[in-house]
Amino acid sequence: MSTSAVSNTSLYQQLQGYFQERRVDLNQLGQALKSGNLDAAQTAYNTILSLGQGGPFASGAPFELANREHDFQAIGQALQAGDLSGATQAFQTLQATFRQPQPGPAAANNSSSMGPDVVVSLSGNQ
Repeated sequence: MSTSAVSNTSLYQQLQGYFQERRVDLNQLGQALKSGNLDAAQTAYNTILSLGQGGPFASGAPFELANREHDFQAIGQALQAGDLSGATQAFQTLQATFRQPQPGPAAANNSSSMGPDVVVSLSGNQ
């Protein structure tokens, strides 16, 4: 029986890639909402939803933190109802969570502009 080593760099790069792509997609969603383009906002929302299904979180959701996932779902519900104002407000609430310290160890590494939900230590030192 052979095992292959898991590359810490590869895992790190995958996580960084996920968070970078999610950040870009969230920016597109924000731009679509700002411009009042409901169709483009729905497309961007669906892109983020699909990204989450292939992402790093066991739930298959785009966000690990419950408050962020709740805000994201509120955007989707508003978009489905054709409520551009409600979707914009939910998006602003979601954005604000990236600027506020979050509970737990991630709070020390909180960054603005749609940063990661998780902090992974790849150093083997604990």
